[in-house]
Amino acid sequence: MDPLASAGLVFLISSVAVIYAGVGLARYGDELAEKTGWGKLWVGTALVSVATSLPELTVNISAVWLEDAPDLALGNVFGANMINVFVLGLAAMVFGVQNLFGGQGSDTRALVLLGIGLVAVAALAGASGDARLGPTSLGALAILGLYAWGMRRVYQLGRVPAELGDIPAPTGKALKAWILFGVSALIVIVAARFLASSADEIAKLTGISASFIGVLLVAIVTTLPEGSVTVAAALRKSYGIVIGNVYGSCAFNVFILFVSDLFYVKGPLLATMQPAHFVAAAGAFVLMGMGYLILRGSAEEKLAWAKKLAPAIPLLYFGALYLVFTLGQR
Repeated sequence: MDPLASAGLVFLISSVAVIYAGVGLARYGDELAEKTGWGKLWVGTALVSVATSLPELTVNISAVWLEDAPDLALGNVFGANMINVFVLGLAAMVFGVQNLFGGQGSDTRALVLLGIGLVAVAALAGASGDARLGPTSLGALAILGLYAWGMRRVYQLGRVPAELGDIPAPTGKALKAWILFGVSALIVIVAARFLASSADEIAKLTGISASFIGVLLVAIVTTLPEGSVTVAAALRKSYGIVIGNVYGSCAFNVFILFVSDLFYVKGPLLATMQPAHFVAAAGAFVLMGMGYLILRGSAEEKLAWAKKLAPAIPLLYFGALYLVFTLGQR
């Protein structure tokens, strides 16, 4: 079989496995939210988003440690965040902006702002050249600190009295849901390994720049779990899991840069950012910011105009993608 066709076949089979497992993560994450009484936003943020971001983590560590390809790792993170919001925008147009974004609490707003803030910190660290601090860097530590503080804040806000109405009381034993959730996560991990290798092979055979491959192909590959969970959760009307999964994944993706930096021995990972990466980071920042405006517009009459921004999300995504491709070819 032709090498490109062989890589494409592996890519397709692995994609199907990831989508299937993603549906499982949404289903059993929904059950865990009900049976544990944790609430759908927190389950979507702390469990589903982390599980669906495992491919990004695996690919990034491999890229910087084994392949010496920081371009791929950085492109994967910012590209994945762009795609996450792109899928969220499409879901909003299909399932209804008010349905998806309406009725969210202060914990949701805090989560969205955390994701936006982490992207900004990463871009600023990259623009400054960053500074090495032992096995890590100043920028990576700033990301770690903000992520830890922000996640704690999201959890606290989800437990204040004003928000407790959205959190159900525990409804039963969650052992079966935990086991099946774990099996789904394991499938994601195994399938992601083949997804990453086949995507890398396709990139080599086509000769397209590493930064663009990271932003487009690898990011699409590694965000298949998030995308499948977003659609599956929306179909189940578990909108808290949708928002928690998307923005929780966006936040965790940037946190992955801290982990990746530990494995990159040549210096601060963020210091290797190229113009194409800054465009991707800016695209992620603006797209995530548009999501925040839509969220506020769904709750406040004076910002109701922001709900009309949803159709602009796909347009902005493709515009940023074109700029990344153009810069990556120079």
